[in-house]
Amino acid sequence: MSAMSDIDALAELQRDFQHHVMHGHERIVASVSSTPQVPAALRLAIYSEAYRLRLTDALASTLPRLQLLLGKERFAALAREYIDAHPSNQPSIRWFGDRFPELLSRLHPEQPWLAELARWEWAIAAAFDGADAQPIGVDAFAALSPEQWASLRFRFHPTVQCLEMHTNAPLLFKALAAEAPPPEGVTLEQPQPWLIWREGLKTQYRSLSADEHAALEVVRGGGTFEALCDALCDWHEVDTVPAQAAGMLKRWVVEQMVAGVC
Repeated sequence: MSAMSDIDALAELQRDFQHHVMHGHERIVASVSSTPQVPAALRLAIYSEAYRLRLTDALASTLPRLQLLLGKERFAALAREYIDAHPSNQPSIRWFGDRFPELLSRLHPEQPWLAELARWEWAIAAAFDGADAQPIGVDAFAALSPEQWASLRFRFHPTVQCLEMHTNAPLLFKALAAEAPPPEGVTLEQPQPWLIWREGLKTQYRSLSADEHAALEVVRGGGTFEALCDALCDWHEVDTVPAQAAGMLKRWVVEQMVAGVC
């Protein structure tokens, strides 16, 4: 019974310590040794500060171009606000920061490219760290009969993502990476869809035309090759649609985005 009480007391102490580090709760202060030179509050503050510095470093590692654009001090201030609003709840520190774009949208609606740059960098990092899958080659289609094509469905590589951007955040990202001047006219008149994926060990991205974006949305949502052709009829003459659809599919396969066909 005494042993269980000791275990319960230790568990409670650990919970109090976690609550202090993450939320500043003061209950644990009375349980910490204190001296005139190093009072309990200072001892605890060391751990609280280390926790926030580590999470700030994690955010900076995932969003280096955003940190470069904002400057280290401004980025660190935003990181601390994010840490307090959204404490880490993932086993891996790598996935801390998924809601950082939301914070930037709320705090800086007049600079929408900040939130979109964070969203873009997060997607790039997610593609790099995402699950792996063996892509298929064009030979996977060689044995198919013409009757089978209409009902084909496709499984895409787990890292494939489509992002609709309302600013030139991808070009801003590229300019910051190259230490080049940022692009002019950061805000776009019309949204621009972009594609992100990992090809082998390299993260890739490119802008999408409206027809390819619509086609990807259809097939990634479980649509058949026939549904893909139907979607393309909004942009192309009916007699050219099968060739357009086959050309898009071949490009996706060559770019190692397709991981299965059934």
